[in-house]
Amino acid sequence: MFVSTRSLNKALQPLSDATERGVDLTVALPESSSSLGWMARLVNGLFKRFDDAMGQIAGNAIHLSRVAPRLAELAQVQEDHARAQRQNAEGIGQASHTLAQTVASIASSAAEASAFSNQVAAAVHSANASDEENRQQIRAIGDSTRALSEQMALLEDSSASIGKVVELIKSIADRTRLLSLNAAIEAARAGEQGRGFAVVADEVRKLADQTTQATQDVEHLLETIQQQVATSSSTMESMNQLVDKGISVSQTAGESIQAASRDITTLIEHVHTIAAASGEQSEKVEAIAAQIGEVVASTQRQLEDAHALAESAGQVRDRSDTLLTAVGIFRFEGHKRVRQMIEEAVRDWKLDHLDADTLDRLLSALGARHPELEMLCITDAHGVQVSSDVAGARVVPEGRGNKWADRRWFQDAVREQQLVVSDLYRSVDTGDYCFTVSTPLFDRAGHLLGVFEADVNFNHIVDG
Repeated sequence: MFVSTRSLNKALQPLSDATERGVDLTVALPESSSSLGWMARLVNGLFKRFDDAMGQIAGNAIHLSRVAPRLAELAQVQEDHARAQRQNAEGIGQASHTLAQTVASIASSAAEASAFSNQVAAAVHSANASDEENRQQIRAIGDSTRALSEQMALLEDSSASIGKVVELIKSIADRTRLLSLNAAIEAARAGEQGRGFAVVADEVRKLADQTTQATQDVEHLLETIQQQVATSSSTMESMNQLVDKGISVSQTAGESIQAASRDITTLIEHVHTIAAASGEQSEKVEAIAAQIGEVVASTQRQLEDAHALAESAGQVRDRSDTLLTAVGIFRFEGHKRVRQMIEEAVRDWKLDHLDADTLDRLLSALGARHPELEMLCITDAHGVQVSSDVAGARVVPEGRGNKWADRRWFQDAVREQQLVVSDLYRSVDTGDYCFTVSTPLFDRAGHLLGVFEADVNFNHIVDG
């Protein structure tokens, strides 16, 4: 079977056209009953299967590109939560460590207090015994002072009796002196015969004088003794009062010491209980601190896992971007539908000139019917934007006057004089993958009026 080169080139021309701007997988070779028909059907079948496969790849890549940011966001949230948990766990760990030290210090202090309380109890017991001994000594002193008081009273009575005797002796001495004087007078009257008697009378008088002097000395001594006895009696009375008061105070002190002893005994029991509880609490707090340490380590591992997940999500996003960039050179059935839709819309407009308000209405209506069209605008033949920026039903007049003459979509449409489709790219505004469709606009006479440009969301194309 002979096939001419001219016929073969004509049959394969659509393939050449399909690879001029990207790789159009929607191209179809003309099928006929000629000798090239079987080859056209074979190539068309291969292209259809390749289009389906690449469409699935693109859809999966788009799905990954959608999931990756959300996954990265969730990973970041998880990482933030893990970091916060780690910080909280570290704070709790530090607090538990401080608490453990505090409880250990309390337990140590309680143990010291327990030991000291035993010493206090011994001291109180000793004080109680000493107080009892003091009371006994005070009672003995009281007994001695009372006995001494009785003896002083007897001494006072004896001195009074001695005073009476001294008075009697003094009275006798006075009468003796008087009698000796009378005897001396009588002896003087007797003359020579009474001289001897006079001598005796004089001696008697002297003895009487000495007796009188002695009684006076004794009286002075008795007065001194009686004064001292009176003073001693007063002192002893004061001592008795002080002793009685001392006994009363000692009794009260003894009762207070006994009450303190009972209270201290109760306190000691409480201190011992606290010491035992503090020891158990210290062990439990140390166990809790150890468990919190394990929690801190676990949260650290969780933080590392979350960070690794975030990195993996970033890698998924990067890989999906790489995959979509590679797939972006292909034109699928969705591209063909958008291309046909825009060609029909532009053809139906039948523009003779560019009026900004009219263009805004046309673009708004087109965007409302086709949500896959993210952004629409129309420039004049020099690349100056005439219409507003139109996104769905939203019209942004500030876009008028923008200059796009240096953009590839404008240059390709003007140069090719036909609709052109760009490769895939990630939109700066939405973060979704898009492609740009641009087509020249001609008046009825075939003169170039401007360029129509549309940013198309690839997600909608794949989902559609």
